[in-house]
Amino acid sequence: MAKKDARIRFLERELAEREKEMETMIETERPTESEVEDERVRDLERKVRELEALVKGLTAEVLDLKSVTMNLCRDVEERKKKPVATEERTAAATVRAEPRVGAEPRARVEPRTSTRPAETRPAEPTVEEGELDLIMQNDGTLKPEPRRSSEYIVASTKFGNAPVKGKGRGGRSSERTLFVEQKKRKVSDVIQAEEGDTLDLDR
Repeated sequence: MAKKDARIRFLERELAEREKEMETMIETERPTESEVEDERVRDLERKVRELEALVKGLTAEVLDLKSVTMNLCRDVEERKKKPVATEERTAAATVRAEPRVGAEPRARVEPRTSTRPAETRPAEPTVEEGELDLIMQNDGTLKPEPRRSSEYIVASTKFGNAPVKGKGRGGRSSERTLFVEQKKRKVSDVIQAEEGDTLDLDR
């Protein structure tokens, strides 16, 4: 019986010790008041940092708005300084756009006629059909035209019969060599000339 009582007391003492140990462990796990305050301070610091970042963003946006408003004010001032020029331009544009009412038609300007008399060309002399000769043209065709006496060239077969230059006024030799004229000579006749014959024609 005594052994049982001793055994029970031992167990009760062990149980009390275990309860104390558990209480101490719970107390150590519970945060103290100082730790709670530190945690609150840390939360406040984090919130302050977030607010500072937000304020910086707002200040940047405000500066942008300020620059935009300054530019707008400058433009308005420049427009106020030059209102007269714009009004004149608009007035000129409206005047050009509106048609003139009651405007008199412009008189038609007549072209000036020159008082200088027109030069009268001398009439070409009429040529009879009998005096026309067929003359070879540049394109190889024959065309009836009046032939002048100076256009007939007759070459002699002898050197001694060459024409002699005549003298003009003041004893000077004439500029052109005189040729033998043959009016009734036909165009189809062949002009015969020797290689030694020479004809001078000063032009």
